[in-house]
Amino acid sequence: MQSKPMRVLLVLLIMLMTPLSLFAAVLEKQQVDAYLDTLDEVKQLGERMKSSGLGAFLEREIMPRAGEAFDPHQRAVMALKREHADQHQALMRIVQRRGFISPESWALVGDRVVLAYGAIKVESESPAILQLARQMQGADPQFMQLLPPEQRLQVEQAMLIAKVLSRVPEADKQQVRPHIARLDRVFSQ
Repeated sequence: MQSKPMRVLLVLLIMLMTPLSLFAAVLEKQQVDAYLDTLDEVKQLGERMKSSGLGAFLEREIMPRAGEAFDPHQRAVMALKREHADQHQALMRIVQRRGFISPESWALVGDRVVLAYGAIKVESESPAILQLARQMQGADPQFMQLLPPEQRLQVEQAMLIAKVLSRVPEADKQQVRPHIARLDRVFSQ
């Protein structure tokens, strides 16, 4: 189990790498429910893939890279489609039973659910980071240079996080909020 600060840091990093285009449409309650309903079967599929030696492949494919968007669901689906069509088909059967038209549509919803979850967690567990970021947004750049490098990096990250948090639609958070306990269990495993 990860410590609370590590989970918050992971969520913050996730949010820093999120493109605005991810929030183009409204996240619907039915989409969130359908996504959550797939998690047990998708987890079982993932376990089977790991036991057949595909664990490292998946981890490599979904790992966020510096300067790229956070979209682990979409990355995994693209990688499966490209290199493991049989596993992609298995995922398709799972998600279509829950009403998704494709693994790609499931992945878009999944990434948004994870980001809304992250925004909620950061807002509730680390509001001081957001407050500091808001305070520092208008800070004199020369002041930033006076800070020790480690502290400067933390302040810059906090300001970026506040900016990214502002992109997560309130409507997405409202749809995800009733499922926080369930998502906590999923992400702590």
